[in-house]
Amino acid sequence: MTTQLLSRQEWGDPNAPEQILFIHGWGMNSGVWSDIANDLAQFFPQKLIRAIDLPGYGESVNYSLESYNSESLANTIAPFLVAKQSIIIAWSMGGLVAIDLLSREKYTIKQLILVSSTPRFVRANDWQDAVEGKLFKDFCQQLSTDHEATLKRFLAIQSLGSRTAREDIKTLQKQLFSRGKPNIVALESGLNMLLEEDKRAQLSAIKDVPIVLISGNKDTLIAPQAQQQLAQQSNIKRFSLPFAGHAPFISHPQEFKQILKNII
Repeated sequence: MTTQLLSRQEWGDPNAPEQILFIHGWGMNSGVWSDIANDLAQFFPQKLIRAIDLPGYGESVNYSLESYNSESLANTIAPFLVAKQSIIIAWSMGGLVAIDLLSREKYTIKQLILVSSTPRFVRANDWQDAVEGKLFKDFCQQLSTDHEATLKRFLAIQSLGSRTAREDIKTLQKQLFSRGKPNIVALESGLNMLLEEDKRAQLSAIKDVPIVLISGNKDTLIAPQAQQQLAQQSNIKRFSLPFAGHAPFISHPQEFKQILKNII
């Protein structure tokens, strides 16, 4: 088993007993959090703030795994949770990894903030408010021919619905390769995670940790109805940003940061 640590960006005091840990979504890297993390570091100077590059992304592009799923990804993040009280902020696919971490009782996780995320991304008989699996299957097929074009198309879908969609796409594209191009294996495996994984049972079993959902009400990948259903759980609270798509921290950074400052 490798002892290599993931690449990450850090702000604040590395010896702080409490940290805010950011996990990015499919296709991106820790750079997507830089502006938000830098602002929070000024607001919470007593905390360590970390943004992780998941295996196959950013400067962790050569970090290899025998299997690539939420559990194995959580294993790579787990060393950063030792001896720290943690607040985890996870976007999209990163939410699947965060839910897995939260179900591990040996770590002190004070709060989980899921941004545009859900325990199951595709539709099922008992989970109708979700996208069709065909969406992610099509992306898998397109990756084999032109993965850069596929990534950019996915960014465009994430920005749909936002009033600032054109500017959002430019920002995401700038960050897309800011820390290096992602590994094709990580991209393919990540799409399989979005297509196949179901963390609903794990999420519903977590009763003693506050969970916050933040999403845009124009998100084309995460249905507001599904978020409302999840928020019926007593320890889950939901915030919806009007006119925001799948990346509300890009399209509505001030509103997003204010929510974080109010709930952390």
